[in-house]
This record gives sequence, structure tokens and C-alpha cells, in this order.
Amino acid sequence: MNRLRSARSLAVGAAAGAAVLALTGAAPAMAADTQAAASWSTLPAYPTPIEDNVVGIHDGTLYSVSGTTGTARTTAMFAYTPGSGWTQRSGIPVSRENASGAFIRDRFYVTGGWDLSLQPTGTTNVYDPASDTWKTAATNPAPAAAAGTAVVNDTLYTIGGCTDSTCTMTDTVTAYDPATDTWTKKAAYPVKAAFISCATLADKIYCAGGDTRTSVLNSAYSYDPAQDTWSPIADLPANTMAAASGAVHGRFLVQGGLAGTGLSSVTHQGWSYDPATDTWSALPASPAAEARGGSTSDGSALYVVGGRPTPTADRISDTTQVLRAG
Repeated sequence: MNRLRSARSLAVGAAAGAAVLALTGAAPAMAADTQAAASWSTLPAYPTPIEDNVVGIHDGTLYSVSGTTGTARTTAMFAYTPGSGWTQRSGIPVSRENASGAFIRDRFYVTGGWDLSLQPTGTTNVYDPASDTWKTAATNPAPAAAAGTAVVNDTLYTIGGCTDSTCTMTDTVTAYDPATDTWTKKAAYPVKAAFISCATLADKIYCAGGDTRTSVLNSAYSYDPAQDTWSPIADLPANTMAAASGAVHGRFLVQGGLAGTGLSSVTHQGWSYDPATDTWSALPASPAAEARGGSTSDGSALYVVGGRPTPTADRISDTTQVLRAG
């Protein structure tokens, strides 16, 4: 278990210190100014240290479920409502680490992630916040852990990720339709990678960064579900993996993550992508550096729950950070 966590912590199986930055292609397109009126704040600390958790937001309440405390996987779920703090909700039936999940309409869908046997689980669990209950949906036929995650047109997408306990990486993309309770395979991601950061803007999915074992990526792509095609966009200005991500005011935000030669640091830096100009601009530095924290957005803010402030799993955070952008 310690060997597996160490491998996933630093380069997901790469030799210690051997991961190299992907420095190919033209220099990334960057806007001159930081995104206007963006500012960070913190919410009350999460009830436990947590990373590799799944985070979603619904009707103004922030939810975080599963993940690891640094010593063990957890099934626990907590919800934060302004003015009420964090309260415990019904735990997810299947313990998992680095799963994919999001709210679709009024249900919280969670799939994939490493289970207690250290294998990605295909079990899909669905949470109803009104009744505080879970049920089971169709099994994902190509489960992954540490996959990119996005929702477009009420469909949950998992993008790349790890297919076994040693993080053999995949380019597989799967899509779950709650209306029919079915999974379908979509066009493969352009590179086999895990710990990719993704979000949805105007019915397209945007993804950036990630890890391939031999390199940490700065490549970025958009996906058009109507055409089932991936297209390159301007490279992320920094090579990063396991970063938080979301969509805020029409921009794709990528925040924090593991960075540096040999994945030697966790960064405070974040970036904002404008699809209209195909350019990235710097965001204000976050109060706490983090990687592998759960994240979500509600269109006006990016929420980051937990994560690790250093490259190793020696210290896991309970910090909850919010970036609001004008």
C-alpha cells in the first residue's frame, strides 16, 4: 500500500525524481493580465484531512465524498451549507479513492476510483440529497481511477486515468447517460494520461495537464460531443498534474497541482483559459498550495476541498478554498 501510494503521489509509477516536463511544441499562448476581479477566500475546514475526494455542488450546498485521509480510504460524505458549517451525510456504499463524479440535475453520480483491493471499481453510485440515500446505477465497463471528469448535456464523462493498481494509463473516454442508465465509449483522449484536469464550457469539454509516467503534461484539448472529436487548444503555461479545475464565468480554470522537474513541488499557481481567444492568463495565487484535492464549480466560483500541500502524502490538508472571479 505504501509503495502504491508513493508511486501515485510523485509520478504514478515513475522512478523517483525521474519525471520530466513535456517541453515540446510552441510556447503557450498567454494573455497579459490576471483574470479581472478574481480573489480567494477560505471556508471552514473540512472535518478530516482529505484528498482524492469527489466534490460537487447543488442548490448552494457543497458536498465531498470518499477519498483518503492519508491513512485509510473513507466512505464518509460531508456537506457544507453557508451558515451551517459541515454536516455528515450518508456515506457512499463503495469505498474508493480518486473516483469521478458530479451532480447531474438533482443527483450526485460517483463512479470509478481505486477500491479496497487497489483496483478501479466499475460500480456507479447515485446520491439523492433530498432523502440522503444512495442507490446503484449501471456498472462502468471500463473503470478508471484518477480520470478527468466533466458533465455536458446531462452526461457524465470519464477521461483517461489508471486501469489497475500500478496505474497503467489509458486514453479511454466513457460517457454515462442517467436518462437511459447506460455507458458508451467515446473518441479516445489524444494521449494516455491520468490526473487530467477538465471542465465544461458551452457544451464542450476542456482538459489540460496530466501525467503519462514519463512526463508531466502541459498539453490541452477541447472535446465536441456533437462530433465526438478532440482538438488541440493552446498549451497550459505550466506542466502540471492532479490540479483542481472548474468552469467560472465562461473560463476554464486549472488551479494548483504537482509541478516542477521530478514533481518536486506543489504550486499555488492557477490559470484561466478563454476559449474565445485561445489564451491563458494567470490567476491570483491560492492561500494554500494543493494537489489531489477535490474540486467543483458553480459558474461563479471554484471550490477546492483538501489535497496535499507537499509532493508526498506525509501531510494531507483539511483546507477548503474558494476562488471567485468577476
